Amino acid sequence: MTADEINAVLQTFKMKLLIDFPFYGDLLLRLPIMRDDSVPTACTDGRTIRWSASFFGGMKETQIRYVLMHEVFHTLLMHPLRFRNRDHRIWNIAADIIVNQMCDTLATQLRYRPELKLERPSDGIFCRISPNETLENLYERILADNQDNRQKNVLMLRKDYSNPQNQELFRVPLPAPDLLDGKSGGLRLSDEEREALEQEIRSLIRSAASDARGDGASSLIARNLLQLVEPKPLDWRKILKDFLSEVQSDDTSYATPERKYLHTGLILPGHGLQEGGDLDSVWAFVDSSGSVGQEELNQFLTQLYRITKDFGCVMNIAYWDTSVTDVYTKLRTAKRVLEAQPMHSGGTNINCVYRYILERKLRPTVALILTDGYFGLPDPVLKKCLDPKNTILLLCNDSENPIYKTVGRVCRLNQGSKL
Repeated sequence: MTADEINAVLQTFKMKLLIDFPFYGDLLLRLPIMRDDSVPTACTDGRTIRWSASFFGGMKETQIRYVLMHEVFHTLLMHPLRFRNRDHRIWNIAADIIVNQMCDTLATQLRYRPELKLERPSDGIFCRISPNETLENLYERILADNQDNRQKNVLMLRKDYSNPQNQELFRVPLPAPDLLDGKSGGLRLSDEEREALEQEIRSLIRSAASDARGDGASSLIARNLLQLVEPKPLDWRKILKDFLSEVQSDDTSYATPERKYLHTGLILPGHGLQEGGDLDSVWAFVDSSGSVGQEELNQFLTQLYRITKDFGCVMNIAYWDTSVTDVYTKLRTAKRVLEAQPMHSGGTNINCVYRYILERKLRPTVALILTDGYFGLPDPVLKKCLDPKNTILLLCNDSENPIYKTVGRVCRLNQGSKL
């Protein structure tokens, strides 16, 4: 296929998407897409999508469409912006796994539309992952699987990351640095430049979402992306105060399961759910693997103590890594709270929190889980012991993962929350 024929394929795809799936079509019209034979395949730096004529020239039309949407998803999910100081080659492969599954999902939706059909290229990397998997978490899992890998030019990947029981691995060659898409692996930007580019991408999505109104499929996709890139801020302290205010001011709230909680949609538990625990207890489960700094910990404990003191709550603190190690119960003075420090440190597995709660039949009024967000995959059976509506997942950094919402209300220690 010649360069002119490739351009014709790209233009036709844009126009057809604009008619039938306005959200995607509008995005493709707004994103600069240009030929650049200095890149070995196709790539994006978060601003522009570039493609090589020699790479696209050897593909079928359906595969060119697939690769184009692959790069679009990289852009929308801000993968070049989220690179930071990670290993570029592993980051690229993890990002490709994420967007390839998204492309496969889109291909299934378009399978009965020959003019829009997508087909996997022959040289892609395809692994099964959970729909809730995020790039940062997948990157960490790949790193962990390759800690003892002596083959520096080969990466070991799992065929199925969605199933913890499936440990089947396969080898993927790591490309040389001079053959990598995007060259540098991620944009080296100042904080001001990074914020400006993020705003550009948000504006791009907002505009496309506005133009997609009336188209059900595109509108749904647009709303989901807007929720991802434009979270609504909400302070964890306000969530906790409002919740405790409601409990304190309305004793009947416990006698009425399924009662909707003001402002946040929390469902307050009834007496029948409180066996073995104090109705007025607040439990804080703090990650002691080393991800939470001492200054952050002291700040959190001080603020939490003030809130629980104001509402006359029983405060309990438990530290955890791969098990719950140090537990301090019924803390009623500031001195005791600040003395409640971790004495152990290890890995990170949030399932130990759920096991601790189940084994002791705890029923906290509200639970806070403070961590950096890299805590493994919650066991779907174990985590039923904590209602996400009564749980605040408090992150001490800016890590992202859709699975966080299944744990609880997602907040930042020094910022707002992402709902």
